[in-house]
Amino acid sequence: MPDPAPADVAAPEGALPPKPVLHPVAAVSLKLPPFWPNDPTLWFAQVEAQFLTRNITTQATRFAYVIASLQPEIAQEVRDLLITPPTTDQYDRLKSELIRRTSLSEQKRLHQLLISEELGDRKPSQLLRRMRQLLGDSSLEDKILKQLFLQRLSTSTQSILASMADSVGIEQLADLADKIVEVSPPSTASAVGIAAPAPYSPPQTQLPQAHPDILVLQDQMASLTRQVQALTTQLQRGQARSRSRGRPKSRTYPADRSPSAPAGRSGDRQCWYYWKFGSKATKCTSPCSRRTPPVSENPQASG
Repeated sequence: MPDPAPADVAAPEGALPPKPVLHPVAAVSLKLPPFWPNDPTLWFAQVEAQFLTRNITTQATRFAYVIASLQPEIAQEVRDLLITPPTTDQYDRLKSELIRRTSLSEQKRLHQLLISEELGDRKPSQLLRRMRQLLGDSSLEDKILKQLFLQRLSTSTQSILASMADSVGIEQLADLADKIVEVSPPSTASAVGIAAPAPYSPPQTQLPQAHPDILVLQDQMASLTRQVQALTTQLQRGQARSRSRGRPKSRTYPADRSPSAPAGRSGDRQCWYYWKFGSKATKCTSPCSRRTPPVSENPQASG
């Protein structure tokens, strides 16, 4: 008779069960956040944390997840890698190229830091962290960074912090600015970031900026000056037309309405016909000192 099958050998008492063998997972339901072009390095850090929690380890699966989360304008930046994927290390190559192609260049980052970055709806401490991010690996003196940071704050906040700006660090300054904004009226806080900050210049050569109210008054005065000049021009043109209408104009008279000839002596005023034709005049107009019935050219004999 065949030997009976050996019975399963029980594990020694107190021994731990064997660890399960982990194999690369190729498909797990996961939705990644949209790509962040403002900070691609941070976006990949969050994505890889999700890959770790779901045990997604294969290059091809990670590559596919990242592609699915790219906005069209971002996918256009790595079109060559999407159309013809790398044969090896697909995810690592896609990650490095996305960071390289979508990150701001050092020149653009510094330009944004010095000129265009505004506080907006953020807290001052959030603005400071963003400014440090834009600074990247570039070196900048804390004094200059502090001046740039203060320029982004509202006028009222700057006035409060002015007395302590040189005695505390920039991190403490940002915390104090947060507290000031929290207790400030909404209108004061919301007024921050309306106008673009002025380009940075060293403190010793920086000129004082005109108060907004003064700029408004200057604009109003310039507008009133233009209106007065326009009214003066219209008035001068109207006076010129009035003088032109008031000048006496030479008059012409038809033959039967000619003006009287000038009188020679007082009481000896002849009409134009007698003055012109003398005794041969056939017409006469008043007033005329020689007014007599004109001589008819064809007198009829009295019968």
